[in-house]
Amino acid sequence: MTTHEHASIWGESVQWLRQDWQQVFTLHLVYSTLGIILFTPLLALISRLLLGLSEQPALADQDIAWFLLSPAGITALVLLAGLMLAILGFELASLMTLGAGRAQGLNISILAVLRFTTVRAHSIFGFAVRLVVRVLLLTLPFVAASGAIAWFLLSAYDINYYLAEQPVEFWIAAVMIGLLLLAMSLILVSKLLAWSMALPLVLFAGITPIKSFAESERLTRGHKCRLLKTLALWALLAFVFSTLVLAIVQLLGSWLVPKFFDSIDWLVPVLGGFVALWMLGNFVVTVFIAGSLGYALVGLYQHYGAAETHTDLAAIARDRPTRGWRLSAPLLTLMLAAAVVSALLVGHWLVDGIQIKDTVTVVAHRGAAGKAPENTLASIRAAIADASDWVEIDVQETVDGEVVVIHDSDFMKLAGVDLKVWNGTLTQIRDIDVGSWFDPHFSTERVPTLIEVLEAARGKARVVIELKYYGHDQQLEQRVVDIVEQTGMTDDVAIMSLKYEGVQKIRALRPDWRIGLLSATAIGDLASLDVDFLAVAMGMASPGFVRRSHEQGKQVFVWTVNDAVSLSRMMSLGVDGVITDEPALAREVIAERADLNPAERLLMHTAILFGKPEPQRHYRDDSP
Repeated sequence: MTTHEHASIWGESVQWLRQDWQQVFTLHLVYSTLGIILFTPLLALISRLLLGLSEQPALADQDIAWFLLSPAGITALVLLAGLMLAILGFELASLMTLGAGRAQGLNISILAVLRFTTVRAHSIFGFAVRLVVRVLLLTLPFVAASGAIAWFLLSAYDINYYLAEQPVEFWIAAVMIGLLLLAMSLILVSKLLAWSMALPLVLFAGITPIKSFAESERLTRGHKCRLLKTLALWALLAFVFSTLVLAIVQLLGSWLVPKFFDSIDWLVPVLGGFVALWMLGNFVVTVFIAGSLGYALVGLYQHYGAAETHTDLAAIARDRPTRGWRLSAPLLTLMLAAAVVSALLVGHWLVDGIQIKDTVTVVAHRGAAGKAPENTLASIRAAIADASDWVEIDVQETVDGEVVVIHDSDFMKLAGVDLKVWNGTLTQIRDIDVGSWFDPHFSTERVPTLIEVLEAARGKARVVIELKYYGHDQQLEQRVVDIVEQTGMTDDVAIMSLKYEGVQKIRALRPDWRIGLLSATAIGDLASLDVDFLAVAMGMASPGFVRRSHEQGKQVFVWTVNDAVSLSRMMSLGVDGVITDEPALAREVIAERADLNPAERLLMHTAILFGKPEPQRHYRDDSP
């Protein structure tokens, strides 16, 4: 196929798409709705099944990870992937039917297309399932090999060491895994090109899903480079179009929204309108991407496999007279009215939950870790000097039963010392310099004990103790309880962990103590768990989550928030506390927000949509 032929296929495809854009738009809307209708209850069903097996009302990070690695979890993922691909397959089949009809000069109605694909539902679903299985069989060996490389080269020390220091073995693993994934991608692309005629063969040639892949490979043999050029052009055009549309919406919003800064009455609908326009832009982009792919594949099929076509498309077109809708004046008026209502609703959604009065608590993450080495007495003192309400620390046990304050499982990231915390005595650990990595000024800093941190914070700040579990804890919960009571800090301490079982042990030992759960992801209703507060990643902190948690009497803290824009946005959501490496910055933001009016706070809340947050400085790691 020459360059002229590539351009001819694309010219025809775009021309067909231009003629059928209304039907393509409607079909995408139908299948998007179908996806929501099917996925929502399916996800709920899988969540209920998972929670039923765990006998817990909710699961967070570690429990979810273990589930996804189990046979039941893998099965659930395959089912979800199969269903998603089946819906995409049905949409692509419908678009290809429209395109194939247009290629023959036929105008097939949407209802006729839907009936045509419905009759062939079992074949389309069979094709989707086989495609998922084939892709899995191709990719799993590479993924397994990558996992094995990571295990052998990157498991000797704490993962934070490899991410922060990037030693030689890190780069060896990265190169090896990168080469494996590159090889996997090349093989996968080659196979997908070879199978590009499979779905058209199922639809238009009556080939069974089982035979369609082999037949597609026969038709495309010797033509993969030409197929790649055509589909690469589709990918390039899709990327350019999507980038252009969304960039225009964002640029317009960034230019226009600030002009309504002084009027909350106008600002709400304007913001709502631009968010609605942004959502519409996303939808239009996906319509173009799906439609152009379907019509491009039809163009390729017309070139390579038209001789295999047995389906009477003319009969399908006669199935029902076409009644295409037109953009009449009444319809345009209705659409504009709907856009106004949408703008007001979306604007109300943006405003909903925006807090006027800030009562946020500042929690210093591992002390003021932006100013001093994490989890050291220097960082604790810096956090206190910055007027932190709480100081958050991590605790583990040494081999001789001491409770020390350190996050990682070893000292490779902090000092380049190959010693696991649970294998070291307090004396051995005390010899390790954990401050020079931050600045030579801190070369005298050593790993403190829990007692030392509590004594340093007494009467100056309260302390959040995170229990770290690496599978070698002995009596961590009991020892922490004993130390807290020994120092008389019971009323000034809270306990939390990523491991729900761990905080439940604290609850059993001291029912009246304040406990919380850390989480970056969750299944189920976290707020229903037996904890007093939830410390979640920023991505989980939506207005709805905060509201539901408050309704169930749970406070919400968000980690790790280190720039002014994100700090202000989280405060606008009404969270109870921010966990930050920069407590002084958090105090500055609270002071600045005290002078902002509601319109200015709303602008700050939407800064990420219509502006760019401040660049964040680099931190050693982002884990809780």
